[in-house]
Amino acid sequence: MSHNPYQRRFQGGFTLLELMIVTAIVGILASIAVPSYQAYIYRAKAAEIILEIDKMHTVLAVLQADLGAIVGRPIMIGPNLVGTQVPASYPITYCIRPVGGTHCGELKPLTGLTASELFFPHLGLRLGLAAGVDSIAHAPGQYKVSVLEEYGMTKNNPALRVTAQQTILAVNHIMKPHTYKDRIDINHSYSSTYLYMDMNGAKP
Repeated sequence: MSHNPYQRRFQGGFTLLELMIVTAIVGILASIAVPSYQAYIYRAKAAEIILEIDKMHTVLAVLQADLGAIVGRPIMIGPNLVGTQVPASYPITYCIRPVGGTHCGELKPLTGLTASELFFPHLGLRLGLAAGVDSIAHAPGQYKVSVLEEYGMTKNNPALRVTAQQTILAVNHIMKPHTYKDRIDINHSYSSTYLYMDMNGAKP
């Protein structure tokens, strides 16, 4: 067998051009994949909030059945939080407005929900529930769920602020089709979304 002294010997490895091409491809794929992954993460966080919103709907439905009256009017749900204080024992309250009356009767705790359940410190968020006491959610069967940034926790924690804001955006995006009205506010100082729903058709 003859040997050609001029024949090049095979050399392993990559050229600089090949490495640059691979790096560019990886960079393009990462720029596509990372936002999708982040969106997935925030949708997963939003799922925690939506599960609680679903529970709110169930609790209100049970209350209607037990009392034989309608949430919004005459069953009125009051604010469940005082400032940023969220003691586990602080009840969410309801009352029944007398026929022809403008004020509630006796306030009673709403069985099935506590303030601590509506507080998500790992997300920098808290939830609120109201019915019959809001200018928009005041008709029979209407209620409002508030998803609020807990600014006292997030103002000195940039990462938690981003989590709170992106989770609010994700919750609003997922729940908006189930509302008759929504409002969202994402800004440098405070973020929130208000979801106005109806007992007969706005359930996740």
